[in-house]
Amino acid sequence: MTAPDLQEHLSIIERLKSSVQTSDFDQMFTVLTSELPKSKQFLLKMELKRLSQPCDFFIDLRGHVDGDVRPYEYQGKTHYMDDKAIEVFEQGISDYGRFTLGVYEDVMNTDNNYRVMHRKETEARIRQALTNGPQTEPEPTEEVMTKHQARLVQFGSYINRSEERMNYSITVEIVLENGKMYSAQTTDISVQGCKLKLARQIKLAENTEIGVFFRELEQEYTLDRNNPIRYQIVEVSPLDQKTQQLRLKRLELSNQQEQEFSSFIDRFIRGNKRRYKLNLDNALDAVIVKGYEQFYVPRTSSLPVFIAVQQGKSHPQCALTTENNRASFHYFQDELQRSVLPQILSAKRLKQLLQLPEGKRQTLLFCFTHAAKGKLYFYSATQQELTAEPGLMHLFLGFGASKKSWKVFQLSFLTTSAEYSQLHFQVPGDAATAGKPKNTNLLDAYLKPLRFIVSLTDLSTEPSTSWYQQLSYDKNAVRSLNQFAHAKLNQLPFCEAIPVKYVNLRSEDRYLYKTTVQLFNAKEEALPAAFSRDFSPNGMQVEMQLPAQIKRGDIIRLNLPDLQKISNKYQLSQLAYEVMAVSKSGTIMNLKVLENDDEHQGKAFFQLLIQNNRSKLTVAEEQVKHPGLAPALRNMLIKALDNFPFYLHRKGIRYEMKAVAQGGLPTSLHQLLAQLPASPEHLNIEPLIKHSAVNLTFASQLKQMKRQDPPQCYELYLKVQPQQQGEPELSCHYDYEYQTEPEKKAFIERLINEQAAVFCYRIWLSRTGRPDSDFIAQELSYISQYAIHKAKLLEEELWSVVGVGELLDITEELLLRLDIPQSQRQQQSTLRDSLLTPR
Repeated sequence: MTAPDLQEHLSIIERLKSSVQTSDFDQMFTVLTSELPKSKQFLLKMELKRLSQPCDFFIDLRGHVDGDVRPYEYQGKTHYMDDKAIEVFEQGISDYGRFTLGVYEDVMNTDNNYRVMHRKETEARIRQALTNGPQTEPEPTEEVMTKHQARLVQFGSYINRSEERMNYSITVEIVLENGKMYSAQTTDISVQGCKLKLARQIKLAENTEIGVFFRELEQEYTLDRNNPIRYQIVEVSPLDQKTQQLRLKRLELSNQQEQEFSSFIDRFIRGNKRRYKLNLDNALDAVIVKGYEQFYVPRTSSLPVFIAVQQGKSHPQCALTTENNRASFHYFQDELQRSVLPQILSAKRLKQLLQLPEGKRQTLLFCFTHAAKGKLYFYSATQQELTAEPGLMHLFLGFGASKKSWKVFQLSFLTTSAEYSQLHFQVPGDAATAGKPKNTNLLDAYLKPLRFIVSLTDLSTEPSTSWYQQLSYDKNAVRSLNQFAHAKLNQLPFCEAIPVKYVNLRSEDRYLYKTTVQLFNAKEEALPAAFSRDFSPNGMQVEMQLPAQIKRGDIIRLNLPDLQKISNKYQLSQLAYEVMAVSKSGTIMNLKVLENDDEHQGKAFFQLLIQNNRSKLTVAEEQVKHPGLAPALRNMLIKALDNFPFYLHRKGIRYEMKAVAQGGLPTSLHQLLAQLPASPEHLNIEPLIKHSAVNLTFASQLKQMKRQDPPQCYELYLKVQPQQQGEPELSCHYDYEYQTEPEKKAFIERLINEQAAVFCYRIWLSRTGRPDSDFIAQELSYISQYAIHKAKLLEEELWSVVGVGELLDITEELLLRLDIPQSQRQQQSTLRDSLLTPR
């Protein structure tokens, strides 16, 4: 039995007991116990080793448990256990890999053991006797609160300054309209404004006009001492119990004296900004926001489809594609490679979504396809459409899930505007006067009709599809699903894919070059004739004349006969490459050099070829129809985003969730976490990081992933227990904590029966590339001029990001998938709405 002083660490013991005999035990133990004192770490390690010791005891529970005991054979020995004990025994053998002392103690301490039952009853009576006494829980310390917090990054929020602001503290006098004068202190100053600190007992209102005498500057620089400089109070905010802060804006110049003052302040800042330091808060914030935005957008799994409205009619015009969401765009292409999104996102469906309250404009879209006579037919239905036809709900879901093409998407309807297409941020000072970059007239004309974004997120997984397949339906009524079929049209409105531009995803330049390539698969069988499209030292893109049965991850070998004629130094045959991607047509492959102990001959050859012929080679660059379109769509997306992005940073051997982000609308998770105690501009993420999920599950996954790998999916179940006073009680459970799908359903049903609110989130976790330094180069350069140490800290923070994830609320889909009755789904919806409050 584990000692009482170690009971509080049972969760650590549970996580590590199956790893004691493994090679990575010490590393896992260090991660989980790094915050415990050395003495406690020593006791925990001894306890784990004690529990993993082999055991040869006989187990005889006859007369000791409330259950039917029967013989149980294990390795030639007969034990006597009931069903509950056998379940614990077999689970222990699975965890420890053998019969150990830990398995024996777990079996002897099952809930139905009379000794355990007696002890629990005694403890309950003692607790009951103590309930009359005062009980208070200690408040969490500031250190504990900070540990469980993550920076909240507000996407698209940039503070613009047209002029530089210098940190400068001097004593000034303010004059009110009634003639009263008070002493104050500046914190920073610019030509058109300043910030002051003064006592809180002085009551001042926003928009009030005041005068300011700069007495110290008057004495030193011979300024006018009779007339104050006129300002307007823009904001009044408390600093602490004794002081408040005023943010002031200069009023329009009215006389020669104020014009001279403006010229003086401008010269003063230019001459002293390196001495007193500029206020760089807005530039620092811009680097953080832009850096985290650029990590997330290229890795989003949601497909943003931009809806244009022209002459009162709406249609999908384009979609912003990434490595993670490109498959969703291809799914909605017919046999002629035409996008059917204009049919899927019909005006009728968009109108239904638009009529919902803002923040709730979501629905589920169920789809499958049917191939006949060389044509591909699409069937789709929204949750509202199936609810209106209750007799067809199970029929559509059950029959559709039996098809290989079955997909479930979540649709989010967001509003946008072409005005959001530009980043309205410019570093202050001389750069601001150079004028902000503008869209071309052609690009403006393309963006102007865009009014909405429909975010399509693929929720389909093998476990979730299996639940839909279990739904019973009348097979004779399948023809009635034809009402959900989309007719084949001769012409469809064109909807194009616009790939996200992320300059640093590619580690090296590729060069256009066409030469003959002979390909062989792993069985040394010749593949169709092919030629190269481009190459780099570490890879190549090859196009075959006919499709071949090649998939991502395959190893192929190739010969370069034409190039071999110009090189005797390198052997350009039987070169090993790994297939990184295959086009939908099956003819174009992206190949990567397969490294081994010996130098790869192809890599060495292409390195020398590039070195000697760089000026003659043409760099492969994507041709875009509208220059600047991808960045413009990116900017529009981040302003409307309704997902929950989060970031994992690596610090030594530890991984931490140091930042989360929010777009135009807060998600249900943003709103729930905002109700927990946290410092300003942070969210309390304690429920999300239970049982060291970041350092064990997420970190282990990221270590196995490459940047090009598809994201790993998880499900997070959040139980919210309403409280009469104070914040609600939140507890999180990840899907990997349950062995089977029925166990997950039983857990969800139990929460519903307990009258707790259930929230479910799908998590997509991706490995990141390095930061896009070009995207934030201007801001970093500006900061480096005046505070290079701050610029380095920012770069270190961004370079430490190793993983990016996003969470999406899929509660409605989960409850529908598990076939929870409509009455309970509606009850849950009402309960969830009551818990969500704006931040």
